[in-house]
Amino acid sequence: MSADRFFELLPGVVRAPGSEIALALRDLLRVLGEEADLVEEDIRRTYADLFIETCEPWAIPYIGDLVGYRWLPVPEGRRDCGEARPVPGVVPRRAVADTIRHRRRKGTRSVLEDLVPAVSGWPAVVCDGEGDGDCAGAPPGSVTVRAWRLPSWPLTAVRPFRVRRRVNSYELSVLGNDAPLFTCAHPSAEQDTSGRPPIVRRLTNEALEADLPRHYGQGRNLLLYEDGAPIAVERITVRSLAAWSPEVFGDRVAVDPQRGRVMFPERYDLGELTASYCHGFPMAIGGGEYRRGQPGVPVLASFLRADDLGVGFPARLLQGQDPLSRLLRSLMDPVVVAGLAGAPVAGRTRLAAELNRIIQAHDLVEVVDEQELDEEAVALRDGAAAGPGRMRLNRLVLEARYAGDIPRSYAVTRVRSGAGPTIAGAVRALQQSDRPPLHLVVELIDSGLYVQPVKIEVPEGHTLELRAAEGCRPTVLLPELREDIDDMTIRCGRGSRVVLDGLMVAAHPVRFSGDPAEVVVRHCTLVPGWELNTRCEPRHGTEPSLIVTDLPRRRRGPEGLPADRPPEALRPPCVEVDRSIVGSILVQRDEVGPEPIRLHVLTSVVDATTTGRDAIAAPNGRRAHAVATVVDSTVIGRTHLHAVELGENSIFTSRMDVARRQVGCLRYCYVPWASRTPRRYACQPDLAMLAAGEEKPGAEAARVEPRFTTLRYGRPDYCRLADGGPGEIRTGADDDSEMGVYHDLFEARRTANLRAALEEHLPLGWQLDIQFRS
Repeated sequence: MSADRFFELLPGVVRAPGSEIALALRDLLRVLGEEADLVEEDIRRTYADLFIETCEPWAIPYIGDLVGYRWLPVPEGRRDCGEARPVPGVVPRRAVADTIRHRRRKGTRSVLEDLVPAVSGWPAVVCDGEGDGDCAGAPPGSVTVRAWRLPSWPLTAVRPFRVRRRVNSYELSVLGNDAPLFTCAHPSAEQDTSGRPPIVRRLTNEALEADLPRHYGQGRNLLLYEDGAPIAVERITVRSLAAWSPEVFGDRVAVDPQRGRVMFPERYDLGELTASYCHGFPMAIGGGEYRRGQPGVPVLASFLRADDLGVGFPARLLQGQDPLSRLLRSLMDPVVVAGLAGAPVAGRTRLAAELNRIIQAHDLVEVVDEQELDEEAVALRDGAAAGPGRMRLNRLVLEARYAGDIPRSYAVTRVRSGAGPTIAGAVRALQQSDRPPLHLVVELIDSGLYVQPVKIEVPEGHTLELRAAEGCRPTVLLPELREDIDDMTIRCGRGSRVVLDGLMVAAHPVRFSGDPAEVVVRHCTLVPGWELNTRCEPRHGTEPSLIVTDLPRRRRGPEGLPADRPPEALRPPCVEVDRSIVGSILVQRDEVGPEPIRLHVLTSVVDATTTGRDAIAAPNGRRAHAVATVVDSTVIGRTHLHAVELGENSIFTSRMDVARRQVGCLRYCYVPWASRTPRRYACQPDLAMLAAGEEKPGAEAARVEPRFTTLRYGRPDYCRLADGGPGEIRTGADDDSEMGVYHDLFEARRTANLRAALEEHLPLGWQLDIQFRS
């Protein structure tokens, strides 16, 4: 609804422009309009909650009770249940909606085939006895459900890894490891005629060779490009490239989808090779072309700080006779105006606070000429921006009118791989421009390979955001230049903020130095071990992937003498790792003067590449000067910390060593029983050992130790709990889901929902067997 819908109902004489009473009345009616919008939205939402198709997730169990649908309750308080797209199977909307229709077909195979995706969200095949293909080996007299839980994720126009000491031989994985290809989750319309979700499975050599046109081509499971032009399907031949020795001649291209390898003839002048394909991974973490919920302009970028205002701006504002200056003075508190007249230099703090109040409550664009507005301001004005959009528009108006006194708050520059400026060059270009922004965004707009050193300095109080564009997964490959300059180094001024979003960084670590206020690593992969070989073994397993240090503040004067200005006291930064995969975290900070840093690890993997190395620590295995919060995460390796404020639903594969045991707690976690931790609640193996009593506590501790399908990054089942693992880990979280990074998949609950629904609709006297395939 229009923000001025009540004001527009008044007579025109009351709405006369330029009247202070009209402006005050408009602001009042806008507040009433916002409250009216809330009431109307609540009425609309209440009506929508009466129907299963439009109701909120919390209402689904109540509607299910009305039709007698039996299922497990939704875990309360989980973020996935409040999103627009909750985890399939946790909120089975389709199954509740079709309950009566399904009961009419109880005992038939078709209803079972419909129930599996509706209840669990997994594609599956239902077998009622021995058959061919996916039903081969199914026992007679029972219903066998074979489900595929591993989804696939697309990669578009990525640069394959050229195999060293081989001619025209490539690994499709950009890291150089064998990575099996998967069928894509969204096939073309002519391939999907059943209406059920397609089965995502590994693409074998036999399947690709049997139906090459179905799997290879635009919009299909694999497509190779040479110099940007698609390679024709007639040139593709399927071969096993285990030994890199097939017979490939002419212009043919050998493809091995089981290993993710491609080979051209030895005497072939190959241009730039890129590939589009799908790879398998359990969950949307670590960066990818999935939707990350990329934020727009942050609200904080619209607010003014005292330091943002020029020294002479208060005096110029008081003396200005332009329409905007007169409007601002009329909207400001008279006490603030009087204070500015008495001390214009010292009044910048009060003036900034007053302007922040005005940009939240009023519209300033009406008194500014359109020629002064940039494209973003015009778009916001034409879209009748409200809320944060109105604040952003008002900030742009102030920047345009007072360009010499109010700095640029926000700017985006875009970089493409292999063309234009480098990442560091794009940052420096904006920082050295006539109007450097306070919040600088560098957006990488393709899934290509960025082979370049990255050395960036973030000034005091500024924000730097390096992010992937929506639908892209760029890879930053740090070249080997020299041992002391090859890291990705971001030097942070006092109170600065740095965000890495949607990137993969390989070959060297990411080093944050200086005194930042906040460091955020979200939806990123900082490759554990830096690089991989063909078997997914790390090449530098002992090296950290994320370093937080304050060393650049140790500046010396000429000839090694101390600098004249003593260094200011360090403030503890907040380092957040969210939905990411990182190697070891090294904290190299002053442990005497400043407070410990705040380290938040949320739905992420911290991988030291083996359980015998340090995952979170200071140099030489000391305790990191950090207070950690670890939620829904998997930590592979030892953990050495100053304190743990909260550990929840997480797995620590190796010993934890905490200095301050009286601070914080661990709850619903697995941590080896010999660890030095804060107090523990409902953790394993504590509960198992307590249940065993004095008879076999050691054996119980070994029994409930987590077992993983693989702990090698680069493999599709990375960090996934093994199906035959202990139930105390698979259902040991606070909501009876699994511990670790894949907690939010709710696989235990989805499996229980699936079994309960299928058993209710089985033919009389038949048994149910659920099998999972990868």
